[in-house]
Amino acid sequence: MLLDSIVIVLRETLEAGVLISLLLALGHELHLGRRWLWLALPLGISGAYFYAVNLRVISSWLDYAGQEVVNAGLQYSIYLVLLALITHVRRGRNDPVACLMSVATVLAVVREGAEIMVFYDGYMHKGEQLVGALTSGFVGLMVGFSVGTVSYFSLLMLARRFAQTIHVALLILIGSGMVLQATQLLEQVDWLPASTSVWSTEALLAEGSLPGQLCYAIFGYESTPTTNEVLLYCFALLLGVGISRLPRGPAATPASGVSQ
Repeated sequence: MLLDSIVIVLRETLEAGVLISLLLALGHELHLGRRWLWLALPLGISGAYFYAVNLRVISSWLDYAGQEVVNAGLQYSIYLVLLALITHVRRGRNDPVACLMSVATVLAVVREGAEIMVFYDGYMHKGEQLVGALTSGFVGLMVGFSVGTVSYFSLLMLARRFAQTIHVALLILIGSGMVLQATQLLEQVDWLPASTSVWSTEALLAEGSLPGQLCYAIFGYESTPTTNEVLLYCFALLLGVGISRLPRGPAATPASGVSQ
């Protein structure tokens, strides 16, 4: 069994799975059904395939910084979509919420799905190694799916008076984590100035461990964050908290035409 396959598939599945489980729980609370998800998944998978197939061309963009810049752009975009989502949730407007949840899901599936497809493309002509990689990846996929499922049902069990507050808080954490990860990518290709590590918590919580991967998926855990990453993470976090404190709008009614 290939440990790399398990870790890579688990990490990508967790990142998308935790976000989607949270959006599903929020949609359940707002009586939005799941139509937004069934529309988003095929679009996201198609986008991931297109991205993976054209990765060589994309990577050559921007003086061979294309892949990192596009991935960072996807993550910054998810953060902005989540901010807009929080704004409309606070205002009690359901129709934009369903649309924004679809957009966030598409972007997340494109980002994480493409990574998995590119990883397996390297095994396509390796026979027995491909079988081992697929088997190991299936283990990672099932673990990630299980974590997402547990997260979803745990969120459904929240008391109604606390549910929206917790959903919004988790959206802020996930979005801020996306900003941290995107910042790291831009530092790698010198689109942001290099900065030194502020601290190291690798000995306390290894990034490659299951708890570390879960923390990475939820709030972008980085054991050795740089100054840029810490500053932009804190900015993203504070901006999200500020938007979450906007005055509440009237209670939303179930969106018309949205069904399970």
